[in-house]
Amino acid sequence: MMPRKNRRNPGSFQPQEAPRPRSAAPEWAELPGYDVRHVGGEKEYRCPGCDHIVRAGIWHLVVIPLDAPEERRHWHTECWRKELRRIGAYRPPPPQ
Repeated sequence: MMPRKNRRNPGSFQPQEAPRPRSAAPEWAELPGYDVRHVGGEKEYRCPGCDHIVRAGIWHLVVIPLDAPEERRHWHTECWRKELRRIGAYRPPPPQ
């Protein structure tokens, strides 16, 4: 038995966007005046949204005010989403 051939229509190729790096925050998490990064921390932090610990090695968001970088805060992803909703800045991701 011979393997099946995968014949594609040469005109049907659609180039895809390059994936965002893992360190890039999701688009919904961005906020003007802040640098938002997606990180997997090496130590524990306290989330200002829920006042619980963001455990070491857990991917979360670091929110850095552009005019006061020393005031950066480490947020659970869902806590940051809730904060954006609270202040009216949440933009849901586009449907796929």
